[in-house]
Amino acid sequence: MTTQKDTPRRSALNTMLPTASVHVFSAEEHTQDIIASLEGDWRFGRVTLEVKGGGIDEAIALYAESPSPSVIILQTDDTGDSFRGRLEKLAGQCAEGTRALVIGPVNDVQLYRQLTALGISDYLVHPVSLFDMAEAISGTLLEMLGASDSRLIAVIGAKGGVGTTNVAHMAAQIAAETLGQKTILLDAAAGHSTLWAQFGFSPNGTLVEAAKAAIDRDHDTLSRILMAVSENLTFMNTGAEPLLVNGSQQKLFEMLLERMLAQYPVVIADLSSTSPAIQSHVISRANGVFVVTTPTVNALSVSRTLIREILTMRGQETGSLHMIVNRRGEMPSYEVSDKEISSAVGFDVAVNMPYTPKLFLKAESDGKRPGDLPEGAKLQAVLEPIVAEYLGVSSEDHAESENGGGGFLPGLLKKFSS
Repeated sequence: MTTQKDTPRRSALNTMLPTASVHVFSAEEHTQDIIASLEGDWRFGRVTLEVKGGGIDEAIALYAESPSPSVIILQTDDTGDSFRGRLEKLAGQCAEGTRALVIGPVNDVQLYRQLTALGISDYLVHPVSLFDMAEAISGTLLEMLGASDSRLIAVIGAKGGVGTTNVAHMAAQIAAETLGQKTILLDAAAGHSTLWAQFGFSPNGTLVEAAKAAIDRDHDTLSRILMAVSENLTFMNTGAEPLLVNGSQQKLFEMLLERMLAQYPVVIADLSSTSPAIQSHVISRANGVFVVTTPTVNALSVSRTLIREILTMRGQETGSLHMIVNRRGEMPSYEVSDKEISSAVGFDVAVNMPYTPKLFLKAESDGKRPGDLPEGAKLQAVLEPIVAEYLGVSSEDHAESENGGGGFLPGLLKKFSS
């Protein structure tokens, strides 16, 4: 329930909202003025905001004959049984997935629970501030559609021991610190996670805790589990689950992923040691997939099967899938060449990463991230082009933005020449 009193004044929304339509039914001049003010907010540049009528009866009449929008905002002075009955009638006339916000006259926790049980996304108390209206609409749209510019990269290994977690960590560091993108790194392995060790932490929570905190907007719990590694890189420090208990909780993880995509422009998911159900869900919706393998016969045999399944799942779209061959040079005389890999697997090698066993042991011993050591920086340089490809940016773009981009005129000329 949103009221002006209990909402912090600083908005976390710093990106344009996705394309959507919002219809408002309110006879209150104050509410109409708030909606008009939002039309001038750059974050709502792709959102169509329209005042359609004065109340729920007009909404029922309108959607009996025309399609419903992404979000409906209803203001009412009557929150009794009659209003709730009309809400149910309205729901029957709206397209599946349409969300509704209600503005009512009183701050009533019991009423809030009753309305959310009916499927209402949020209940606001009149008079609604500009801040609270913006937060309610943006939160609903981001939960529905995700941030318009968010990118999800899934990292999966052909089998255990190929270095999936190392690749996920380095990809996140590249995205955040080389390419300058706000990034969160998720590990779906529950109690089998070892990602926390690469950041010098101990596990601080579980995936179930993190998911419930994100859903309930429990900022205290989230602030304990979300660890800021650097200005642009956040790590979800989970892994405190019992090892012999299934801690994957597929539905909760899916909801957690949706919330993270709504909040971070880049989400990188380490899918090693998690359930096939979670792996399939993340891979099916990812912008890009890294399949990590080694140049050995057994790993490549599994890689062939895995890549075929991923391509089938993603409609045979090959441009967003990259095969990374890790540990190249470990036993050169027994390794399969890139040409032979392409022929046997039916897919080209995107990147070869050299075998560097001392790097990761040294980083763990010294409490440093592998990418912060010279040998690790070289590995990240190998990965950088394919990470940048997925994100649509380059290190040159980041350096230019850090230096101010040369002023307004060069940026304008660049647009004209593109």
